[in-house]
Amino acid sequence: MHSSKFLFRVVVELILTVFLALFVSNLLLPLVAPRFPEAPTRIMFVSLALLLAGPVFIYRAFMLWSLRESSRAQPMTSDVVRPFLVVMCGGVLLTAIATIWMAIESRSDFEMRFDALAERVKVEVARRMANFEYGLKALRGLHEASEEVSLAEFRDYCEVVDPVVSFPGAMGQGFIRRVQRSERDAFLAWAKENLGEDFKIKSAGNIDDHDDFYVICHTEPLENNRAAWGLDVGSEGHRREAAEKAIATGLPTLTAKINLVQDQLNHNGFLYYLAVYQIGMPRSTPQEREKAFLGWVYMPITSERALEGIIQSSDEMLDVEVYDDVAIDPSAKLFCGHGYHFQDPNAQASYQPQFNKTFPVQVGGRNWIVQIASNPNFDATSSFLPPELTIAFGGLLTFTVAAVIWNMGSSRRRAIELAESMTVDLKKAKDDAEESAHRFTAIFLNVPVGVALLDTEGRVLNTNPEGLKLWEAYSRRQLWGCSILDQIPEDGHAAVKEALNEAVEGRDAQTEFQMVGLRGTVRLIEMHAVVVGNVKHEGATTQILTAMRDITNQRRTENELREARSRAETASQTKSEFLANMSHEIRTPMTAILGYTDLLAEEQHREVSLEDRLEYINTIRRNGEHLLMIINDILDLSKIEAGKMTVESVPTRIDSVVREVLELMQVKAVAKGLALDATIETKIPKVIACDPIRLRQILVNLIGNAIKFTEIGRVRVQCRYDFPTKSVQISVEDSGIGMTEMQMERLFQAFVQADNSMTRRFGGTGLGLRISKRLAEILGGDITITSEVGIGSTFCLSLMVDHISDSNWIEPTEHLETIEKTPASHKGMSKSDKKPLNGMKILLAEDGPDNVRLISFHLRKAGAEVETVENGKLLVERMTVDGTVHGQLKDPPPCDVVLTDMQMPEMDGYEAARLLRDKGATLPIVALTAHAMSGDLKKCLDAGCSAYATKPIDRDRLIHSVQRFHPDAMASATI
Repeated sequence: MHSSKFLFRVVVELILTVFLALFVSNLLLPLVAPRFPEAPTRIMFVSLALLLAGPVFIYRAFMLWSLRESSRAQPMTSDVVRPFLVVMCGGVLLTAIATIWMAIESRSDFEMRFDALAERVKVEVARRMANFEYGLKALRGLHEASEEVSLAEFRDYCEVVDPVVSFPGAMGQGFIRRVQRSERDAFLAWAKENLGEDFKIKSAGNIDDHDDFYVICHTEPLENNRAAWGLDVGSEGHRREAAEKAIATGLPTLTAKINLVQDQLNHNGFLYYLAVYQIGMPRSTPQEREKAFLGWVYMPITSERALEGIIQSSDEMLDVEVYDDVAIDPSAKLFCGHGYHFQDPNAQASYQPQFNKTFPVQVGGRNWIVQIASNPNFDATSSFLPPELTIAFGGLLTFTVAAVIWNMGSSRRRAIELAESMTVDLKKAKDDAEESAHRFTAIFLNVPVGVALLDTEGRVLNTNPEGLKLWEAYSRRQLWGCSILDQIPEDGHAAVKEALNEAVEGRDAQTEFQMVGLRGTVRLIEMHAVVVGNVKHEGATTQILTAMRDITNQRRTENELREARSRAETASQTKSEFLANMSHEIRTPMTAILGYTDLLAEEQHREVSLEDRLEYINTIRRNGEHLLMIINDILDLSKIEAGKMTVESVPTRIDSVVREVLELMQVKAVAKGLALDATIETKIPKVIACDPIRLRQILVNLIGNAIKFTEIGRVRVQCRYDFPTKSVQISVEDSGIGMTEMQMERLFQAFVQADNSMTRRFGGTGLGLRISKRLAEILGGDITITSEVGIGSTFCLSLMVDHISDSNWIEPTEHLETIEKTPASHKGMSKSDKKPLNGMKILLAEDGPDNVRLISFHLRKAGAEVETVENGKLLVERMTVDGTVHGQLKDPPPCDVVLTDMQMPEMDGYEAARLLRDKGATLPIVALTAHAMSGDLKKCLDAGCSAYATKPIDRDRLIHSVQRFHPDAMASATI
C-alpha cells in the first residue's frame, strides 16, 4: 500500500514538473533565442524544458531504483539526497542565467558587426557609381576643350581610356547631339559624310511628336554598341527625361531602369548622362545652361556588372538587393547578390535572417534603395557559444557534479556490495581455473598425438607420452633442456625455426620435417605450433605449444597411390595409342590381301598375264606374312606377360643363325638401298646351348628395326665373345636417326616406340623390342642400347655361355655376309571397260605402294584419271600454284576429288585436309583410313573431309564414295 502511494505521488510530481518546465521555457525563449529560425527555436525550447525538468526526473529515477534493491540495501538518507538536490537546482539556475546573459551579449555583438558591414556595402555602392562620374567628366572635358571632336579623335581617346575595362559595368561611352527636326536632313548629310554612309537615325521608343532628336553620334567600342549608334534616346520616356534633367542640373544623371538595345542578354541597365556646355558661357541657372548646351556624354551601364562582387565588401556575410525606387518592388530590382548559397532550395526558402536593414542611396539624381540582410555565414561568426550549447554544457556539468555527489554519498553501501560480489567472482574464477587445469592435463596426457611445450629457442620444457614415443625417450627428464633442432637434419632447421617464429608472432604455424629419434628411427613429422605465453609484456615467459604427428606411413601411402595412378594413366594412354596403331598395322596389309584377291577372282581378268598374276599372289603372300608376324608378336607378348613362354636349350650355331637372318632381311635392305653385312670380331663359340627359333626372332626384330629406321648408309652385325663375363655378344649397328636419352628409356616398354611421330613415319606396333628384350632375359641374357641423335644406334644382345672346350671356336672374319641388290620393278595394271567415274580427275595420297596400285587400279578401271602422291605434304604442294605448302591454291584445282589416307609420313591426311580448307579449298576430300576406332568419322569430318572410307578397301563402296562427287552427279543434285 505504501509503495502504491509512493508511485502515485511520483507520477503526479513528474506531470507537474513537465508542465512547469514547459511554461518557464516559453517565458525564457524570447530572451534566449530572439528571431531564431523555426527549427533552432524548437530545439532551444526542448533543451530548456529538459534542463528544467531533468533534475527532478533523475532524482525520482534514483529513488525508484533504490526501491528495487535487495533487502540488504540501505535506504537513501538525507545526507545523500540533500546535496544532490542543492547541486541540481543550483546548476539549473546558473545555467539559465548564463544562457540568458550570453544570448543578450551575442545579440548586441551581432548588431554592431552587422551595422559595420552594412555601412561598408553602402560606401561601396556609392564608390562604384562615382567611378562612372569620373569617366563622364573626363569625356566632357575632351568635348569642351575642342570645337568639334572628330570620329577619329573620339576613337583614339576611347582606345586610351578603354571604358569597358576602366569602368566595370559600362558597355562603352559615347556622345549624344541634339538635332532640331528642321535640321534633320542637313544633319544626316553631315553624318553620312563624317560618321559613315550607313549612319541613320533610329527610334528607341514611341515618342514621335517631339521637336528635336537626341541622336547618339559617337559610341565606342562600336562593335559592341552598333545597335545604339544613331539611336534617338529622346524617343523613349525614361531616356528623354534623364537627358533633359542633365541639361537643367548640369550634374551626372541616371535614367530609370531600362533595357539597353546593345545588351542582347537583356540585363537590368541604365544610361548615365552628363551635359556638355560651351566654354566661356555662363551656366549658373537652368536657362543659362540651356543656352550653353552642346550635347551629352553618356555611358550605357548594366547594373549586374556594375554591382557585381559588391558582397565581397561584407566578406560574403550579407545578402544585398538594390532597387531603383523609394519602394521595394520586384519590377524595380537592379541587383541581387547572395553571400551564402544554399544547396537545398527548401532550406533557402525557410531561412530567416537575424538582421536586415534598408537605406536610400542618392545616385545620379535618383533614389536607390539598398536592402541588406544577414546570412548563415554571418550567423557562424559569433564569438559566443550558441544558447543550445550553453544549455547542453551547463546541464551536462550539473548532472556530472550531481552524479559525483550522489556516488560519493552512496559509496560505502556500494563498496560493501562490490566486495561481496568480487569474493563470489574470485571463488568462481578459482574453481573454473582448477577445472580447466584438470581438463588440460587430461587432454595433454591422453591426446593421440605428440604434444610438446617448447621455449622460443626450441628447447623442450614438457611433453606427453606420445611425444616421448616420437623422441624415443624413456622419460621427460631425458628431454629437459634438449632442443628439437638436435633431432632434425640441418636441411630442416630453417623450416622449423620459421614455424616457431610465426607462432611467437601470434600466427598458427604448420610445417613438415624429418626427425631422427634417440634410437636412430627416421620419421616424417607434421607439426602445428601456437604461442601460449604473453609476448607483449617485457619479461613475460613465452612458451610454444606444438602438436606433432608421425605421417611417415601416410606420405608413403600417398606417394604409392600417386605413382600407381600415374602408372595406370600411362598404361591406359599407351594401350589406347597401341590399339589405334594396331588397327592401322592390321588393316593396311588386309587391304592389299583382300583387294588383290578380288582382282584374281573376277572372270573378266582372266586375260591378265601370268607375270601380273604372280605379282598379285606375291603381294597377297607378303602382306599375309606381315599380318601373321603382327599376330604372332601379339601372341608372344601375351605369353611372355602371362609367364607361359617356354624356350628350348639345344646346340645352336651362332654363325648359322646370323647368316639365315641376313638372307631373310636382304630384300628389305636392298629395297632401301642399304648395305647389310656381318663380321666376327673375336673368336666365338661354335655351338652354344640356346633356342635357335627365339634367337632368330630376336635378331630379325633387331635387324628389321635397324633397316626400318635407317634411310641411307648401312646396317652391320658384329659378333664377339666377352671373356670376363663369359657371354656371346651380337651387336646390330645402324646409321639411322638415333635417339635421345628420354626415348631410350621408353624404348623397351610394351606398345611404345620412341614417340608417336615414329609410328606415323615408319609404322610398326611397338611390340618387337619389348618381346626381344623379354626373350633375351628368358634365354639368360639381356639387350642394351647406345645411341646418338643423327648418328645412329647400336643394340647389343648378350647371351651367357657355359663351359666351352678349347677346340670349339670360330675364328674372326671380316665379312660373314654382304648383300647388295636392286629391287625389282613392277608393271602397271590394265583398265576395265566399266567406267562410272569417266572424266573424273582424282588425286590419291597414299604411302603404301600395294594400296596405291590397288586403289589406282579400281579407280582407273572405273574411268577416272588418277594421279598419286606419297604423303600429305606432297598433296598440298600439288594443289598450290608455286608447288609449296604455303602457296596459294590453283584455280581451277588440278583434280575433281582428293582421296587421301589419314595415316601417312611427313604430313598425315588430317593436317593436309585442314590446311587445304584453311586455304579456301572447296573441292571434295574423301578420307581413307585403316583406323576403325569409334570417333574416327567425326575426327575426319572435323578436319575438313567430305566423306569417309575404311580399309580394307571395298571396291564398290570406294567407287560409290567417289562417284557422289562426279560433276554430272553434283549437277543433277543441284537441279
